[in-house]
Amino acid sequence: MKYQVNLFVALMTFYVLTKDDVHVQDKSGIVTLQFHNRVGERLVNIDSVFKNSLGEQFAVTKFRYYISNIEFADSITGKVHRLLDLYFLIDENKPDSKKIVLKLPAGRYNKISFLLGVDSLKNVSGIQTGALDPLNDMFWTWKSGYVMAKLEGRSPASNLPHHLIEYHIGGFDGKYNVTGRVSLPLPMPSDIVQGKATRRDRAADINKWFTGVYRLPIAEHPACTVPGQLAKQFSENYLQMFSIQSVSP
Repeated sequence: MKYQVNLFVALMTFYVLTKDDVHVQDKSGIVTLQFHNRVGERLVNIDSVFKNSLGEQFAVTKFRYYISNIEFADSITGKVHRLLDLYFLIDENKPDSKKIVLKLPAGRYNKISFLLGVDSLKNVSGIQTGALDPLNDMFWTWKSGYVMAKLEGRSPASNLPHHLIEYHIGGFDGKYNVTGRVSLPLPMPSDIVQGKATRRDRAADINKWFTGVYRLPIAEHPACTVPGQLAKQFSENYLQMFSIQSVSP
């Protein structure tokens, strides 16, 4: 039986795969995290029309979010293996960005967790490179820091020009800090052993952006592009978009 973790944020599914037949010199394994963005049960297709859980139609033109500070908990030793100083920008428009390949020590892991966003230290550490490069269009100013998650598109429910929707969720300090940790227990422990075939599928619903904790209709909130209370509410909503489901092979 395969185990699929549907992490639904209205446009994303998140998979964790342990690759088999991986040749490594030490007692480690390779884990692949594959993200498949969804709206409900439908995979995201740019410009396709979807309906959120409030009955509002919308289309997605851009969807990005940061994943960092990934941790795996070993169910036998109780230790937590932390992958520090690794930052990934998942971008629906860039298929290669939706696959994260990680190396883990051999063990039996029963939980994965990660920060959805960029920690405060990196927000004040000056010019970054790679996924954190400001040229990725996920950075505001040296004061406001990184946009942790971005959703853009169109909706007939929006009263903005051209019916645009625009959510740039950021803010890294104080009571309006929008970063948050997602913790997902595995339905069965994942054995990571050199040369052994093991697979655990994980997944993510953009619907949660609008109804995760707070009810935030597009008709009332077609945009959010500055730090503050509304951005905090959106972040608390989309942190709920991840879940785990078991599926038959």
